[in-house]
Parts: sequence; structure tokens; C-alpha cells
Amino acid sequence: MEEMNLREQIVLTYYIHYYVDNDPNTMAELHHALSEELGETYTETLEELKEEGLVNGLEALPDSYVEQGAEKITKPMLTNKGVMLIENILDIHSYAVERDKLSYIQNNLERNSIRLTVQTLKNYLEKAKKGSAEE
Repeated sequence: MEEMNLREQIVLTYYIHYYVDNDPNTMAELHHALSEELGETYTETLEELKEEGLVNGLEALPDSYVEQGAEKITKPMLTNKGVMLIENILDIHSYAVERDKLSYIQNNLERNSIRLTVQTLKNYLEKAKKGSAEE
């Protein structure tokens, strides 16, 4: 069974957030959960991802609830380079419809026997699947 490395799993978490939820409050929750789970490693990895041009907006991480319609936009966000990284790893076609990307993620993780080790990502993916099934 193949395993995604930590940086790829963090980028995948942000990818799922971008295509499924894209809400600043969810990003604040994810950031907090990843910080709790991974500690300093998460912060260091985020800095590396920023330097590699895979994420941006680290300076605007929401640390508390953001009212609907607030000026603050969801940050951090994946860059186009970050999106392409995940789509390349999971063989997701760039022309895939956004609402179908979660299905592609699930199918490709299973088909390629890719194991996730970050519990926050596993929980978020499960939550996203449940939310998608309810729509």
C-alpha cells in the first residue's frame, strides 16, 4: 500500500477544502486541528509549501469565527501549482467538474491503494463524503 507523504496530505486537505467547502471558518477549524495533530511539523511544512509556491495567504489564517459576508477571504489557499500537484498524484483530469472532484479523490485513493496517515485529513474527507451524499 502506497502512502502519501505529509506535505502531499496537507495539500490534499487544502484541495478538498477548496473544491468542497471553501469557507474561512472551516479553514480555521482545519488549521487548528492540523496544528494540534502535527504540531511544529505542520507550521514548518506550511512554510515549505509556501516557498514552493503550492499555497499562499499564510499571513491571513483565520483564528476565530468569520461572519458570513465578512471581508476576510478564505486563506490559506492552494495555488494553481498546488491544484496541479494533487491532480497529477491522483490522476484527476483538469476538465473534471468541480462537484465531481471528491468522487475522483475517493476513487483514486482506493484504486491506487493510497493510505492516508493524517487523521485530520481522514476525518475531513469522511465529513466531505457525508456532506456530498446528502446533496
